[in-house]
Amino acid sequence: MHLAHLDARLAALAVDQHGAFTRAQATGLGLSTDQVDRRLASGAWVRVFPRVYRHAATPASVLLLHSAAVLWAGAGCALSHSSAAALWRLDGVRVRAPELVVPMRRGPKADGVLVHRARRVDAREIGAIAGLPVTAPVRTLVDLASVVDDHALRRALESAIARRLVSARSVLDWLERSGSAGRPGVRRLRRVLGAAGAIGSGPVRASARLGG
Repeated sequence: MHLAHLDARLAALAVDQHGAFTRAQATGLGLSTDQVDRRLASGAWVRVFPRVYRHAATPASVLLLHSAAVLWAGAGCALSHSSAAALWRLDGVRVRAPELVVPMRRGPKADGVLVHRARRVDAREIGAIAGLPVTAPVRTLVDLASVVDDHALRRALESAIARRLVSARSVLDWLERSGSAGRPGVRRLRRVLGAAGAIGSGPVRASARLGG
């Protein structure tokens, strides 16, 4: 296959992945490892994370970095904590770097990515935004409760309710079902939920009740 055609196919794939692509995807389309290395050496491609790249003409963006992190971590991961909060547009949370949750058996490490290992990554607690796997709103709030202060957590909770991603009732129900064992942040979220006096807020849209 002509090299220009291979490059065009890779560019189209990258567009679908917010500008990011992997070495394996490039070679899977037909580029040789030498051709990949030459593009990196020439600056035509830029490394984002290990074995994950972008075209030099593609500017780095929040979605590109998050997509690159997901591609780097592989199957079974999901954007979580501050990354999930940002994608759900929750208030009070600043993204320092892409954050991911991965199964406990795995421990990938890379500069510029915050990785959280979990005993269980339940598929029912994972949704999708812009084609990226992301923890559902309730799971995101529980995760946030283990890493942010009460003020930030309350802002995130109130904005999730205001955006109708969750209701206070659905959060409380989830906490009651889950208990507190093995879930950092559960007790804290319960306390902040009570302090906010939000019980009785409106119903949750069916499409947003993932994990809730």
